[in-house]
Amino acid sequence: MTQSSFRLSFIAFFMAMALPAVLAAEEEYLLRYRYTKGDVREWNVRQSLRITMSLKGKTDTTETLSRSTKIWKVVDIAEDGTATFEYQVGNVKMEKSQTGIDDVKYDSRIDKDIPPAFRPLEGIIGVPLAELTIGPLGEMKGKKVITDYAGADEENRIAIPLPKERIAVGESWEFNTPIEVPQHDGTVKKIAAAQSFTLESVETGVAKIRFETKIRTPSIDPQTESQIIDKYSKGFVRLDLDAGHLISQETTVDKTVVGFQGNGSSIRHHSRFTECCCGLKSCEVCLQ
Repeated sequence: MTQSSFRLSFIAFFMAMALPAVLAAEEEYLLRYRYTKGDVREWNVRQSLRITMSLKGKTDTTETLSRSTKIWKVVDIAEDGTATFEYQVGNVKMEKSQTGIDDVKYDSRIDKDIPPAFRPLEGIIGVPLAELTIGPLGEMKGKKVITDYAGADEENRIAIPLPKERIAVGESWEFNTPIEVPQHDGTVKKIAAAQSFTLESVETGVAKIRFETKIRTPSIDPQTESQIIDKYSKGFVRLDLDAGHLISQETTVDKTVVGFQGNGSSIRHHSRFTECCCGLKSCEVCLQ
């Protein structure tokens, strides 16, 4: 074989080996939720929060750690795949520490009385809290509060919005998520924001989707920024493509705002929120 023929054969061999990888990288996936009436999903939840506030020369720190089980039951399915979920909290275990105040703990599976620090939990554990109607693309189509509870106005965490078209690894999509900030005079300040999603990988039938909240309104004053400090979130979710539902998600916030109440004032919000329903023995969230 001549040197030229050898070079051509090597190039042909290299291209043949590389072609499957190129095709795999360009494969597109249709992301959809699929549920069956009667399905029950138990989410194991772990949430940690640390807020440090400096004001008038004094610094206070508040920390909370909670573990809970959230239960989502599919009570109805429409012809177009839209699902109605009944949502409730199965159990809660909480700890709280604050500068200058005694630590507080509560476990709904053991303790009969709820400490004043956790009074919002009273009457909401083990009972239906809300019904949420969610479409195949994750769009919220309706919400009915059955029992008043803290966080009733927050977004659902059973689904994220999905793109209408097929999508390849590395591609992104966005959804506008405007934020309304109540003012002392009774008015509402609107902040432009969007959630950006990227299909990061697909392995063994599970899609990893990374997300980030982007604040679009420029030049937000420190006081308003401190009111939306928990919105500066980022994280990822994992979607089982065959089963058609999320199996885990993680959200983190690490944001500091300076000057929210004059010179020398600052507030830092550091939180991590993890949910999982994989049930694996190796999962630190499910084995709580």
